[in-house]
Amino acid sequence: MLTSLDVHTSQAAQAPLDPRTARLLEVFQAPCSASDAAARLDLPLDRVLYRVQRLEQAGLLRHVDTLARPGRPIRRYQVAARAFFVPFAVTPYETLEAYLAEAEREVTAFVQRNVARTLEGTGRGWGLRVAPGADGHLHSKLAVSADEDWAMTPDGPALLSFVYPALRLDFADAKALQAELMAVFHRYAGKGGAAPYACGITLCPVAQPPAP
Repeated sequence: MLTSLDVHTSQAAQAPLDPRTARLLEVFQAPCSASDAAARLDLPLDRVLYRVQRLEQAGLLRHVDTLARPGRPIRRYQVAARAFFVPFAVTPYETLEAYLAEAEREVTAFVQRNVARTLEGTGRGWGLRVAPGADGHLHSKLAVSADEDWAMTPDGPALLSFVYPALRLDFADAKALQAELMAVFHRYAGKGGAAPYACGITLCPVAQPPAP
């Protein structure tokens, strides 16, 4: 198996951008049959067979061996490389922004869906409170009323969901924050606790301010 593989065709480029394909490729990190993959993913076998054939044609999966048995032999497949690189140039998107939006579309929906369900599970009425912050700018925050922002409490859900577009930092401070955020993430990423959590971190220079 190759360590990495650059994708050079538009057909192959579409596959890794689809989260469903990413889940399928994960199953085939080791040799696996389509029927075993269907069972692990709880998907119809014909759907998995179709996608396996498409991924093999695109060069992302390869046939590695065939197991003999009474009746039809079992073909096993494995990813062609441990990592794939999809250059923007081979995708059908006109801008890098559109490419990133498509790549993150389902992940964004997944996060929003779970944040909403977590909030609904508290049994409180939720909305957005738009008010000046300490920096003098207007900010929209999750709130339960016009006078009460959402706040972390010992018995409340372990939830954070916000974007702060008015942070002002020198480059050295921004790099320090970048390193600290990654250090905190890695400290907790290997915990292996009882419940699953989604964690998304974004820090980027603001080249284009929010529209007025």
